[in-house]
Amino acid sequence: MPTTTATGHPVTAYALITDPDERLLTVRSKQAAKWHLPGGIVESGESPREAACREVREELGLTADIRETDLFAVEWIEARTPGARARLVFLFAGPVLDGDDSARIALQRTELDAWRWTQREEFPTLLHPAVARRIVNPLQLPGGSTYREHRNEGTTSR
Repeated sequence: MPTTTATGHPVTAYALITDPDERLLTVRSKQAAKWHLPGGIVESGESPREAACREVREELGLTADIRETDLFAVEWIEARTPGARARLVFLFAGPVLDGDDSARIALQRTELDAWRWTQREEFPTLLHPAVARRIVNPLQLPGGSTYREHRNEGTTSR
């Protein structure tokens, strides 16, 4: 009987950090000059929740108390090119920051050059379209998680 080797999926985790007005904290990458959410790759031996906390600490200099119940969305994303792997993206509802918290943000200057508060109506134009599509629920809705699948355009359903 032939054996199948599990290739696994790359996993990333991001935090949806908001303010009391439900604006979303976004950061701009130095290298790509694009806006995105705080977060990144889940490292070996780390859970997606732990990765989101670590990335917030590294990128913003803040300690985020992200709990399992703060899961906001999970998305499976089809590979873009033949031979590449599909990936999993975890979004967690992060902390709600007030003005004092915002003043303590210390950007990871090796990777980021700016941060800002972003209004919901700006998501589709400021963030990558795939990222904007993931944010469908109210931003401060603990325990209201969503699962989505994204196939590349032109790919037929299986």
